[in-house]
Amino acid sequence: MLQRIQSVYLLLVSVLMAVAAISPLAIFKDAQGNLLEMRSLGVFLESQKVLATWGVVSIMGLITLLAFICIFLYKNRKKQIVICSVNTVLILFLYVTIAVYSCSGQGSANIDFQTVQYGVVLPFISLIFNVLAQLKIKSDEKLVRSLDRIR
Repeated sequence: MLQRIQSVYLLLVSVLMAVAAISPLAIFKDAQGNLLEMRSLGVFLESQKVLATWGVVSIMGLITLLAFICIFLYKNRKKQIVICSVNTVLILFLYVTIAVYSCSGQGSANIDFQTVQYGVVLPFISLIFNVLAQLKIKSDEKLVRSLDRIR
């Protein structure tokens, strides 16, 4: 199970997405000069939630869960490939969701964007590991098919 490199890649995807779920995503500044921190659960001003971002945390949790479940489906490589493809689309959709919440927060709460934090980079690294895992699973499937032809 964990002897395969794709299982390690999928475990890294799960860990990175779990860390991204608790990491800061962006910093905003309001009209009074206060700094607001965007996390996956919301936009916070001194530990007070200003804006809820349930979509971000739910997508991050789903990506983490799917990558972890995919590790244990090592006997069904076709299903693993499908789940990795879904995870790739979900990671890309996560960036769209973060952008939508950032833009809506700027409009409704009258805040200005300051900087991006390391929590935004972690899903991109997860995307790379997810694609690597998918490629390795496909190569395993191709190897098994070629051995079936020999028999």
